[in-house]
Amino acid sequence: MKVLLTCTSIEDTSRTEDSPDSHYPLGLAYLHSYLEKHSDHEVETHFLNNVNSDICFDKIKSEIEKFNPDVVGISIMTFSRTSSYRMIEYLTENHPNIKIVLGGMHPTVMWKNMLKKYTNTVIVVGEGEITFHELLDCFEQGKDISEVQGIAFNNGEEIIKTDERELIDDLDTLEFPKHDIFLWEGKKMANLLTSRGCPFKCNFCVLDHISLRKVRFRTAENVCDEIEEILRICPTVETIWIHDDAFMINKKSTMALCREIIKRGIKTNFTCSARFRPVSRELIQLMEQAGFNHVLFGLESGAQAIIDDMKKGITKDHIRYATSLFAESKIKTTAFLIVGLPGETQETVDETIDFVMEMQFNNYLYYDEIGVAMIYPGAEVYTIAKARSLEIPGYGLLDDDYWLTSGEVPHYECEHSYEQLLVWKEQIRDAISLNRINDPNLFLQQKKLLPSIIKYAFKFGMYEIANMVLKAMQEENMIPEIINSYFNGSEDERKQELYKIAKLLDVKLTRNFVDQMAIEDKKNFIEAYNEQISKDTEILERWESQRVEATDEYIPPAKKQKTENLLNIVGQ
Repeated sequence: MKVLLTCTSIEDTSRTEDSPDSHYPLGLAYLHSYLEKHSDHEVETHFLNNVNSDICFDKIKSEIEKFNPDVVGISIMTFSRTSSYRMIEYLTENHPNIKIVLGGMHPTVMWKNMLKKYTNTVIVVGEGEITFHELLDCFEQGKDISEVQGIAFNNGEEIIKTDERELIDDLDTLEFPKHDIFLWEGKKMANLLTSRGCPFKCNFCVLDHISLRKVRFRTAENVCDEIEEILRICPTVETIWIHDDAFMINKKSTMALCREIIKRGIKTNFTCSARFRPVSRELIQLMEQAGFNHVLFGLESGAQAIIDDMKKGITKDHIRYATSLFAESKIKTTAFLIVGLPGETQETVDETIDFVMEMQFNNYLYYDEIGVAMIYPGAEVYTIAKARSLEIPGYGLLDDDYWLTSGEVPHYECEHSYEQLLVWKEQIRDAISLNRINDPNLFLQQKKLLPSIIKYAFKFGMYEIANMVLKAMQEENMIPEIINSYFNGSEDERKQELYKIAKLLDVKLTRNFVDQMAIEDKKNFIEAYNEQISKDTEILERWESQRVEATDEYIPPAKKQKTENLLNIVGQ
């Protein structure tokens, strides 16, 4: 059989176009390679998430005419469902003999709802490799598809969901995904999975519907074989992005992977998404040696009540500990934020600002854009939104049928309007975004972060700031002193030099602001500047008292206090 696999255009407001190094769909890549290995089906795969709906539509129509497939498989996300519906309707009307199979996160969650409207489709629920293969064999042989586990379909009289398909336990048995569909000479980034699944169920997330909160790991040897294949297929790749649902969730597995990378002498950079817990000094040191240069954390909020409601299973002290450890390394860290999750108030926004700035002070995090809470079917936030009768403009109360419309993925507005969420978003950006520091008033709020900003600028190549600092140091003839301190001084001496440089930059920026002000504005600014110094003294003292020092392993505060008390007794 001829099988055409695709994923269609993402909504305009969420799509990234013209990015040669955008992420590609590993799910389709796995399906493609599995079918090549285990069947004689002829397979074509087209990645169309990042083009507009019309280009996507025209491309698929063209490929159908050229390839003449027997089956079209469409991987659907909630963000891409509208363009997928357009494709389903086109196929139904113009190519009724083509069998349509749907898979991915959105159909896995909304299979019953979708089959009420798209009665001629078959939905693969959950992981697709084995299920899709068996389904294709049934199509080819004219067998009853109701014997295939892990699917749902409409037989014309009722919607049927077959027995659940067990998860693939041994991921090493899978063929490597078909990377060469998405890699070409000159491409600099490739994608990789070292595990599947996440044990947690955050209130805004839907991953558990496929992974069932079970984590399965590939062996380090198997992963490294794939890494070497990627670099062989496309030598221009400079970074491999690990897209695990919960990378670093098992320190033993992560360290084994790092050791295998080091052992084989693999030379490339790695970026990964991760949790703040569990981490250790040994883990981070191994990651750095293996080539990891960027770790992206899902913080979402800096308010402990919001973190608890998200069910992340972490505390601020876990985050502080991880921040201190990564500050010792050369690995860049990012921590994503979402404003407007359930329970958000002005107080939690203020708490988030304070906590993120505390993190930035200890190990700078660069921010520009941050997210606003959105609603996805299958997430707890969706259940809350329906229970609270969220009204969608132009539609009515949010319900399951909304997801069959062309409406955009809605924001969570049960407690506050979208306009209020945008106000809070800008408040947070004003306080933590480096791009806002050119505003005199926002500079005052951020100026206590200058030591960590300077360190970040030189560490990760923010040349505009680095050049500004070098020019100021040159003007004050400080460069010989700094060089001597860097090579010959103690850690405390280097820290003191950093604070001197920060003070120099503070003065330079302040003068630039004041020189452009009218007399009354100068007076007000100087007054505000002095008030901020007083506020910052108190804030920095509080942050210092809350710091969790970098140690080999995380020590919970209660256990740490018991240890300190015991040492005091022994000392007496």
